[in-house]
Formats: sequence, structure tokens, C-alpha cells
Amino acid sequence: MSLAFSLLIVILARIVDVSMGTLRVSFIARGSKTLAAACGFTEILIWVIVVSRVLTGSPHWTTYIAYALGFTLGTFVGMFFEERLAVGWALVRVISGKPIGDFPQRLSAAGFGATRLDAHGVRGPVQILVTLMPRKRLAAFKRLLSEFDPAAFYTIEDVRHVRDGLPTYATASTAAGKVPMPPI
Repeated sequence: MSLAFSLLIVILARIVDVSMGTLRVSFIARGSKTLAAACGFTEILIWVIVVSRVLTGSPHWTTYIAYALGFTLGTFVGMFFEERLAVGWALVRVISGKPIGDFPQRLSAAGFGATRLDAHGVRGPVQILVTLMPRKRLAAFKRLLSEFDPAAFYTIEDVRHVRDGLPTYATASTAAGKVPMPPI
């Protein structure tokens, strides 16, 4: 086997291996045991094969560079796929000094639930919106928020568990391709 082909195999195997590791950690954090275990099996199988290949005989010094490059690229690829899969739930808190007005109704029309709280910040009165949504819906929510108040402060947190079951009013929007969330 040519050196170039061997290096390419090492790089590609490490990309897959490290990507699986990134997804495994993500699935563990979200409590998805089966997916985490499947990723872990794939990750370690590839790792053992590649490491045994790299460490046997007297590999060319470029093999070590290929191994490290594969790890680096695998980190990027794994993060890319994790963001695209967007498994799980997100809790979003929005703090706005702008009057909320009909924004909660606009969110509701788009399939989002929200709870509004009146609060007082260092600079005066603010309103806080809290909403829970599937991570896949974050981009749509951010677009709506940007249209409403581009200067709004917000935080996004991963949620490990959401009580099973949505209220009955969720089924109509779900059928239309939206995944609404009840107010929290």
C-alpha cells in the first residue's frame, strides 16, 4: 500500500473515530444511552484498528502527523454533526428592556410557548421570556427574536430531561410541521 493511501486511511479513520467520540459525549449529556453506546462501540473499534496500525512496525513520521490531523479534523466534523443533529431540548431565557407587547403571541403563532416575567434589572425594568423547545427549532426562534429585538440578551441551556407528553393543543401544530411547547 502506498504511503499516501496509508496516510489518507489514517486521517479518515481518525475523523470518523473522533466524530463518534464527540457525538457519544453529547448523547451521554442528554441521557441517550443507546446512541451513546453505539457511538462508543464504533469509536473504540476504529481507534484500536488505527492505533495498532500506527504503532506496529516502523511507520513513517508522516503517519503521526496524519494521526494528529485526523484527530483535529474529527473534532471539527463531530461538532458540525452534533450541531446539525440538534438532539434534545433547549431552555432559552430572553431579557429585553423593550416592551414585549404582542411578541408572545407571535411566538405562539410560530409554535413556541413562552412565559413572560416582569423584572427589574440594574438599568431599570425589563421583561423576561422563558421558553423550552427542541434544539432543532433554535434557529427559527433566533430569527423571530432578532426581528423583535436585535439587542435582546438571551441565554440558551441544554436540558437533559423534559417531562414526557405535550398538552393536547400541541397536536394540531405538530401535524403542520411545528413542534410547539407549552408555557413553562
